[in-house]
Amino acid sequence: MTQAQLSRIENGPAVVHLDRLAHWARVLRIPAHTLWFRLPATPGDASVPADVVEVGPQLIRALRSADRQVGGKNLYSTVLAHLATFSVPAVRPPAASPQVLMATTALHEMAGWMAHDSGDSTTSRRHFLDALALAVDSRDALLVAQVHGSLSHLACHSGNAEAAISHARDGLGAVAQEDAGALIRARLLALQARGLAAAGLTSDCHASLHRAEAAFAEAAPPPTEWLSPFDRNSFEIESARCLLRLGDVTAALGILNASVADRPARRVRSQALARMLLATALVGQARIEEACDLTNQTVELTHGLGSAVVLDQLRHLALLLRSHAVGCPDVPQLLDRLRDTVRERRWVVLPLPTA
Repeated sequence: MTQAQLSRIENGPAVVHLDRLAHWARVLRIPAHTLWFRLPATPGDASVPADVVEVGPQLIRALRSADRQVGGKNLYSTVLAHLATFSVPAVRPPAASPQVLMATTALHEMAGWMAHDSGDSTTSRRHFLDALALAVDSRDALLVAQVHGSLSHLACHSGNAEAAISHARDGLGAVAQEDAGALIRARLLALQARGLAAAGLTSDCHASLHRAEAAFAEAAPPPTEWLSPFDRNSFEIESARCLLRLGDVTAALGILNASVADRPARRVRSQALARMLLATALVGQARIEEACDLTNQTVELTHGLGSAVVLDQLRHLALLLRSHAVGCPDVPQLLDRLRDTVRERRWVVLPLPTA
């Protein structure tokens, strides 16, 4: 909120809308007995059945697998439905089990990523902040660090380099003493490098990438299902993003060529993003025909993918290619195809259902 908005609330009439007051009370963790109104019932006020908690890891794994192939827009409503089962009220009894807290954290974080993939940064941030509060309550340092990583990515995507670096460092602080934290440290260091690259701090960015590589080399698989996978291809994509931001197109091409060749077909969105990064690098080297081929492949690959992030990257490539429309005969036809693709996929950026 702006200072002017805040001043109007401070100096204006009392807020009497109970839905807004209840939301603020939950976010601020105000104990229910201190309020002058009764908090409405929240899904999860009752105890969560044991069998629901037991299937949590399998559910998260299945949703992650589906998300990679069909995109967040197609799955956001499904995750909201599951959150209604797992959800723990923000003002909750101290008896809430760590397993329930971790399951709800994972679902809120997943909902945040799907909202981000749908182009709704505001809803995405709200889910991530809910996930962070729940992760802190669960006392799972790795999960706390992971959510900070998600917030760092969102900040960098929104152009806030300072917040991206800050969240990455907060996450690194959370796992500083964790023996099993090498993999999440590698991811956070790579995300920190992205923020540093966005801030134009070249040497610091390279130093962070070097530390990320060292952490990744010693990392074991995630110790629990609640943690998102971070594999070699994911690390290489983050590295390539940094190098492109720093203008080192040659180094980025070396990474991306191998990544596109090795990426498994079942990870549709990741493969599409890698191909578009590679196409961007090829445009930077004036290899326009190759960039057009990759962009056409991406359009084919992502047919039916509900991802506003991918759609934004296709728009970005169209902007980059427009200046080459005269020099390369492949460009005008591709620009027409991209325009039609964006029009056909307008459904991707329609408003999300409310939680």
